[in-house]
Amino acid sequence: MVMKNAISQIKSTKVNANIYIVDHDPGYTSSLKKAIEKPSKYNIAIFTTGEKFIAHLTSLKFKRNDIHIVFLGYHFTDERKHTLMNGIEILEATKVVIPDIEVVMLYSSDESSYGAYARNSGAYDFVPKTDTIFLRINNIIMRIISEKKLVRTKQGFMFSTRIFLIYFLILLFAIVLYHFLS
Repeated sequence: MVMKNAISQIKSTKVNANIYIVDHDPGYTSSLKKAIEKPSKYNIAIFTTGEKFIAHLTSLKFKRNDIHIVFLGYHFTDERKHTLMNGIEILEATKVVIPDIEVVMLYSSDESSYGAYARNSGAYDFVPKTDTIFLRINNIIMRIISEKKLVRTKQGFMFSTRIFLIYFLILLFAIVLYHFLS
């Protein structure tokens, strides 16, 4: 009975994906948001600076089953053209706040040299800001969600297997004890 409850609990777990688009260009972030298929399935938030994004993340309470995906640009400046946190700094700060967050770095042609460092810093993917990104983001979102669901299913299976083995060992112990005492 407990195993059935554990399995049904895993199957009924709702995937709650939170998508963050962080880029200095409001027009670009708006275009990315519009390109996301079935936006009603996700919580989507847009930020034009890393500082605002990190402040938002630190103010949230995270649930274990939530999925967080960030599409993150590299260069950030304010209204007076002062340089702000760059994408790598934002990536590293994000990973400190939520280690399980998936960050997809978006880069322009002049930023491609940061790819290896971004991956070493924990980026899930490093994607060029070209016309194909509008097609690719939906594939990336679905791939991340599928991978997270698979991990949860595997964890649920392992938990159920442990419960079964414990019950089996208790039953075996009871049978041996019964035969020993009778």
